[in-house]
Amino acid sequence: MLSRIAESMFWIGRYVERAEDTARLLQTHLRLIIEDTTAQVVDACRNLLALMSVDHVKDPDLTDLLRILGYDPSEPTSIYCCYASARDNARRAREVIPLDLWECVNATWHQLPTTPFGTTGAHVFLNWARERSAMFAGISRGIMVRDDGWQFMSMGRSLEQVDMTSRLVASASLTHGGTQWPAVLRGCGGHDAFLRTYGGLYTYREAAEFLIVDARFPRSIMHGLLAASDSLQKVALNNVVTARHAEPALRSLGQLRARLEYADLDELRANLNQEMSVVQDVVAQVSTAIATSYFAAADPTAWTTEGTR
Repeated sequence: MLSRIAESMFWIGRYVERAEDTARLLQTHLRLIIEDTTAQVVDACRNLLALMSVDHVKDPDLTDLLRILGYDPSEPTSIYCCYASARDNARRAREVIPLDLWECVNATWHQLPTTPFGTTGAHVFLNWARERSAMFAGISRGIMVRDDGWQFMSMGRSLEQVDMTSRLVASASLTHGGTQWPAVLRGCGGHDAFLRTYGGLYTYREAAEFLIVDARFPRSIMHGLLAASDSLQKVALNNVVTARHAEPALRSLGQLRARLEYADLDELRANLNQEMSVVQDVVAQVSTAIATSYFAAADPTAWTTEGTR
């Protein structure tokens, strides 16, 4: 597979997953702000934007939050930009993605709002964004050949899911206490699954365990790390000549899995922000390693001419 196609497939997966997870994160925090009557809206908005690495707004309110993470085409963190970037990459990879998948991405982009909406309209938009990402995932799983293109797209989705789930988990420590965990579980779509898994018993320690190290839950950090490693290993097996290129990324993923799997949960909860920052740093390192190994353009050939005498 051409490196430009592989790169586009990787980023299609990342951008679609980022759009869905940004919608989940934003919806979770809107509910927290509404439910917690003592919450300072400016502080809550600032904390969420900081969690998303946005620091150019001084005193953000709900309007700023919805614009920056929702509909603003000029904000690279917005859901709008995620889908727009996914469409650009899908257009570059039209020769390898199914028509149904292209139509899903293209139709989503054409239906994106670009005008302000209030809190009520935000929930309608965020539910729609999650549904469109779910449709993309369903179509891709149903009709795509499991070749290198599929593996790179799955790899991108898995790494983005790890990164965004870590941000959702870190959001549970933005204020003191444990009242955020139910909302975080709902934001990940795992509240009912968590209650069934633990027999209806509810502790915040087990909530952290479920979202971080329980590989049975598809949106947990551990499941995403395992899925990304599996896709990367399959790419390496399909390309024996370049198999060694996967080693740095596989090593980083394995080290992070071991760090989380054998960590003391109480210590993990006590240092939640720091540990989730480590997860995000490793995802960035792995993405860089994959890009360097598989996507970096080859050095231009230096042509020479023979002298004639």
